[in-house]
Amino acid sequence: MKLIENHEKLVQANLYPEKILARSWYFGEGLIGSIPDIWLRESVYERLLNASEKLPAGLRFIIWDGWRSYELQSTLYNKLLSRIISQGIPEIQAREQASIFVAIPSKSPENVSGHLTGGSIDLTIADIHGHYLDMGGNFDETENHSYTNYYDNSNEDQTAKENRKLLLEIMESSGFSNYPNEWWHFDYGNKNWALRTEADHAFYGYTEPPFKWH
Repeated sequence: MKLIENHEKLVQANLYPEKILARSWYFGEGLIGSIPDIWLRESVYERLLNASEKLPAGLRFIIWDGWRSYELQSTLYNKLLSRIISQGIPEIQAREQASIFVAIPSKSPENVSGHLTGGSIDLTIADIHGHYLDMGGNFDETENHSYTNYYDNSNEDQTAKENRKLLLEIMESSGFSNYPNEWWHFDYGNKNWALRTEADHAFYGYTEPPFKWH
């Protein structure tokens, strides 16, 4: 997939509490490379604002993750890989399984990890009291029920089915594409988005927030 970087800046996504609450999941867990704020490419944030206006009254988005540092991507991948290998699975097979839920860390233009571009976002929907809607599974679960369409052809957990449908339809109608193995993960502008939407090219490559003193 061709990349034509547009050099769009990263912006903070923590400043619209009426519709969007940002809580850095990995910073809360103290993972190496994590930061307390959520950063997104500017157009990603604008599209998210548009999506938030489509939520039914009393609901809002909860963002768990956006831009990631290379260090955090490596931390997540290596932790999952180690966990799979500890179950007695050969390393080659373990790497294939790990990459289903955590992209292999890469800054290269040809295969940059989605979150490293600022074009990937992990989120859910909560009610006015901050309670997550039932999605039939938790964030970052590496199980089959994390697949977005897991409940589509089943009578199991109709509430989760409808809530996933709500999230998917709102995000897709705002220009995002969903990673089908994770109901919470959406992309815009990066190579994963371009491949799924058959766009001519991606326009987000590796980037970093403007940390003046870093």
